[in-house]
Amino acid sequence: MDTAAQPDTAPAENLSAKVYADLKMKLIVGQLRPAETLSIRTLAEEYGVSAMPVREALRQLASEDSLIGAAKKAYRVPDLTPSEAANLFFIRAILEGAAAEIAAENVRAKDIKFLEKLVQDMDTAWQNQDAVQFLLVNFKFHSRIYSLTGNSALQSMIESLYARTGPWLAHGITELVTIDSWMGDHPAIIGALRNRDAALARKLVEEDARWGVDLYRARS
Repeated sequence: MDTAAQPDTAPAENLSAKVYADLKMKLIVGQLRPAETLSIRTLAEEYGVSAMPVREALRQLASEDSLIGAAKKAYRVPDLTPSEAANLFFIRAILEGAAAEIAAENVRAKDIKFLEKLVQDMDTAWQNQDAVQFLLVNFKFHSRIYSLTGNSALQSMIESLYARTGPWLAHGITELVTIDSWMGDHPAIIGALRNRDAALARKLVEEDARWGVDLYRARS
């Protein structure tokens, strides 16, 4: 997910939005790890922009608790305790389960087809032991499901939790366990959605997200 530097010619708010979106995705897929420091100057050079849009992007992520202001010109990824990480995964599991229950009523054939393709892509990433790609496709899988709720507030809350748990999910599957122990039963989730079994869809999605709860509670 390397971002090519772009000339600093667009309006500052547009540049800030682009930097924000890229950094948020890096959090989601674990390219930014717990306690990692982000320098405004270094990021400005990396993105080929001035300090202002970078600073605004970092401030926005900090306002969402995805980052912490570490110094005047730097931020860092929160270094949570195992208990704090488990609590975030628990909240995500509850909200995603609720979203899956709603999604089961709204899912269409093209959504099922898209989800099936993503499962294939996850299998490929797993075979290549590519954790970043695996987490990216996994996020696409889950975001497609919660997008079917039509509830923008719920979608926003879940996505925020993905940014906050992403570094810990990546840490878990690359440092604490092997990636094959966290594949999840995505085909079963698709089956529940296809059959419009809202209760089962909720149960399976909650179980999938609770992997992080169990992992970090065992270490707290």
